[in-house]
Amino acid sequence: MLMTAGATLICEIISYLIQIIIFKGLIEILPFIKIVVIETIYNSMLIIIMYPLIEKTGNILEKVFTEKNVLTKYY
Repeated sequence: MLMTAGATLICEIISYLIQIIIFKGLIEILPFIKIVVIETIYNSMLIIIMYPLIEKTGNILEKVFTEKNVLTKYY
Protein backbone atom coordinates (compact mmCIF):
# COMPACT_ATOMS: atom_id res chain seq x y z
CA MET A 1 0.00 0.00 0.00
CA LEU A 2 2.90 2.37 0.71
CA MET A 3 4.34 1.64 -2.72
CA THR A 4 1.02 2.57 -4.32
CA ALA A 5 0.84 5.81 -2.33
CA GLY A 6 4.43 6.67 -3.24
CA ALA A 7 3.88 5.98 -6.93
CA THR A 8 0.73 8.10 -6.90
CA LEU A 9 2.55 10.98 -5.24
CA ILE A 10 5.45 10.85 -7.69
CA CYS A 11 3.17 10.67 -10.75
CA GLU A 12 0.96 13.51 -9.54
CA ILE A 13 3.90 15.77 -8.70
CA ILE A 14 5.48 15.15 -12.12
CA SER A 15 2.13 15.75 -13.83
CA TYR A 16 1.61 18.98 -11.88
CA LEU A 17 5.10 20.25 -12.70
CA ILE A 18 4.63 19.50 -16.40
CA GLN A 19 1.29 21.27 -16.34
CA ILE A 20 2.88 24.35 -14.75
CA ILE A 21 5.88 24.41 -17.11
CA ILE A 22 4.20 23.63 -20.44
CA PHE A 23 0.80 25.24 -19.99
CA LYS A 24 1.99 28.10 -17.77
CA GLY A 25 -0.50 27.11 -15.08
CA LEU A 26 -0.87 28.76 -11.74
CA ILE A 27 0.79 27.27 -8.68
CA GLU A 28 -2.02 26.38 -6.30
CA ILE A 29 -0.74 24.28 -3.43
CA LEU A 30 -3.92 23.72 -1.39
CA PRO A 31 -6.11 22.32 -4.22
CA PHE A 32 -3.15 20.21 -5.38
CA ILE A 33 -2.68 18.69 -1.92
CA LYS A 34 -6.41 17.96 -1.69
CA ILE A 35 -6.41 16.21 -5.07
CA VAL A 36 -3.29 14.19 -4.24
CA VAL A 37 -4.72 13.00 -0.91
CA ILE A 38 -7.99 11.91 -2.54
CA GLU A 39 -6.20 10.10 -5.38
CA THR A 40 -3.79 8.40 -3.00
CA ILE A 41 -6.63 7.07 -0.86
CA TYR A 42 -8.58 5.97 -3.94
CA ASN A 43 -5.61 4.15 -5.51
CA SER A 44 -4.74 2.48 -2.21
CA MET A 45 -8.31 1.22 -1.83
CA LEU A 46 -8.29 -0.12 -5.39
CA ILE A 47 -5.08 -2.04 -4.73
CA ILE A 48 -6.42 -3.44 -1.45
CA ILE A 49 -9.54 -4.68 -3.25
CA MET A 50 -7.82 -5.97 -6.41
CA TYR A 51 -4.60 -7.45 -4.94
CA PRO A 52 -6.06 -10.90 -4.13
CA LEU A 53 -7.36 -11.21 -7.69
CA ILE A 54 -3.99 -10.18 -9.16
CA GLU A 55 -2.16 -12.60 -6.85
CA LYS A 56 -4.49 -15.49 -7.71
CA THR A 57 -4.08 -14.86 -11.45
CA GLY A 58 -0.30 -14.76 -11.06
CA ASN A 59 -0.29 -18.06 -9.17
CA ILE A 60 -2.38 -19.71 -11.90
CA LEU A 61 -0.08 -18.40 -14.65
CA GLU A 62 3.01 -19.51 -12.75
CA LYS A 63 1.55 -23.00 -12.36
CA VAL A 64 0.76 -23.18 -16.09
CA PHE A 65 4.26 -22.14 -17.19
CA THR A 66 6.27 -24.14 -14.66
CA GLU A 67 4.32 -27.39 -14.95
CA LYS A 68 6.23 -30.21 -16.63
CA ASN A 69 4.07 -31.61 -19.41
CA VAL A 70 5.33 -34.81 -21.00
CA LEU A 71 3.72 -35.91 -24.20
CA THR A 72 4.07 -39.71 -24.07
CA LYS A 73 2.60 -40.36 -27.51
CA TYR A 74 5.86 -39.28 -29.16
CA TYR A 75 7.99 -41.85 -27.32
